[in-house]
Amino acid sequence: MAGMSCRGVAGGGGERPGAGAVSGVITEKGVIATRQVVLAGGAWAASFLHQLGVVFPQASVRSSILSVAPGAEGLPPALHTAAVSVTRRGDGGHTLAISGRGHLDPTPGAILGARHFLPMFARRWQALRPGGGQAWRAGFETRTRWAMDRVTPMERVRILDPRPSRHLLHETLSRARALLPGLRDVPVQAQWAGYIDSAPDGVQVVVADAGVPGLVLAAGLSGHGFGIGPGVGHLVADLALSRRPITETAQYRLARFGESQWGKVAKF
Repeated sequence: MAGMSCRGVAGGGGERPGAGAVSGVITEKGVIATRQVVLAGGAWAASFLHQLGVVFPQASVRSSILSVAPGAEGLPPALHTAAVSVTRRGDGGHTLAISGRGHLDPTPGAILGARHFLPMFARRWQALRPGGGQAWRAGFETRTRWAMDRVTPMERVRILDPRPSRHLLHETLSRARALLPGLRDVPVQAQWAGYIDSAPDGVQVVVADAGVPGLVLAAGLSGHGFGIGPGVGHLVADLALSRRPITETAQYRLARFGESQWGKVAKF
């Protein structure tokens, strides 16, 4: 499957035999017949679901991170503070970031789902800043339907590699060096950014039937994926194989956003 792009799920939208349930995965190299699919599309998840007529309120926050070269001695393997987070890398260097800080680049999905995110934005207004047009141009949160026999947005932009915020990177490095003097003499090694797909309440969506029988959804990890990824993977495998899940799943339902979840935001 290396190098292959998935264009959509067959069967959910009524355009192929088996409509109403998953019957295959449509790729740029043909259709793979299957009755079950796991959608773990990250920032692309809501757009994929939109093709099937399923609404998933999702916003993607652009997070900027940097790493410094090896050389700082006496630092703990990992340190998280309100000012900055520092994590040792495999090469002996360190990754630096400010937890929760980021930029919200406007997209069609973010605009259409804004009402779902008002409580989140109200709580995090000091940490989030308005972004630019990078995400809109990338097209990963489009709310248009794409044709399965033509080039899709994710084929035009196969890798989401947005520009980081220079201002935020400078602030991150300054905070880290003020907190840990051992970092003052090591140079910056790399700088990058990525999109964190977020749910309105900051809690992931993991569900065995995401509006289409046979479609397992795992998305909206809201920046927690690095820590809870193994557990989410275990839960997804349980759901896909119809095993007894390792944990209660009611709080992870997609349907909660259409019920009484509005205004509830997890603490993180």
